[in-house]
Amino acid sequence: MIGKLQYAVTEIQKHYDDTDWWHQRLQSRVAGPVLGRIHGRDGIDIMNEDWDNLLVLDALRADMFEETISTDQFDEYRAVTSKGSSSPEWMRENFQGESYGDTVYVTANPWISKVAPDAFHDIINVWVQERDVEETELRDAVTLKDLGVAPGKTITPDQVNEVVRDVVDTYPDKRLVVHYFQPHAPCIGRPDGTEKEDTEINIDLHPGSTLKNGVVEHDEVWKAYTDNTEYVYHYAKRLAQDIDGKTVFTADHGEMFGEWLWPFPIRGYAHPTGLRHPKLVTVPWAVLDDGERRDVTDEGVKAHVADDAEIDERLRDLGYKV
Repeated sequence: MIGKLQYAVTEIQKHYDDTDWWHQRLQSRVAGPVLGRIHGRDGIDIMNEDWDNLLVLDALRADMFEETISTDQFDEYRAVTSKGSSSPEWMRENFQGESYGDTVYVTANPWISKVAPDAFHDIINVWVQERDVEETELRDAVTLKDLGVAPGKTITPDQVNEVVRDVVDTYPDKRLVVHYFQPHAPCIGRPDGTEKEDTEINIDLHPGSTLKNGVVEHDEVWKAYTDNTEYVYHYAKRLAQDIDGKTVFTADHGEMFGEWLWPFPIRGYAHPTGLRHPKLVTVPWAVLDDGERRDVTDEGVKAHVADDAEIDERLRDLGYKV
């Protein structure tokens, strides 16, 4: 107890005039637990739902999906509650300690290799695939230096689709989780599926510190995210049309753009772990059923071995603290 008190005093002395530090502490230590009691911590059990292909659009809240994508095109649509308000929390609550030998996970989000590396028959982490750069046209993507992190890359949805098509041939009898990185920032795409030139990409258009600190306006960031949503959906829908099976479009978590964390007089930004705000945990569940179901077999799981240093570097590039 004394050690904790000394630590708290030291931290307060160090950060007493740092408003961002106080905001983060109030959000995580006070608002997070209270909102958890108000809204509950239950969520949809995605692995027990009926699907062959689960296409995960990262950081896409349900109301943004409904505003951007016509839900009339789906055989079924509803908004559901996610088990997580961030990618690692969502992965931990859905996959950690479980065994899904009938499922292959293809991902542009590196967290799965840290959180649940042994939960699936195979994990295809696009970040660390040893692929021919010229052949696949992998390119340097958006630097994040203006967000205070090292220059990095993001994986585009067409690159993910290319990998998935190979995976379908290799594993024709497995369910697929396909985890795109968009619409999560950096917002690199246009609604028609084309990519912005590097000079066009404003990496300040982020719902985290730049919006919170007034560097950009709410409507600018919201527009960038809706464009990025249409961009990734362009490729996700194309993939669903190209592969057999019942496909669900969903998200791991939502995103906050300055909504009030009622009953507290503070606003929420981005997607902090453990914050059970409805805008963070209400996500789309959109179903396309082409009638052709996959014959799925469970052949056990195997541990995905990844270079921890490389995964951590990729996460830091994207602004995560690891």
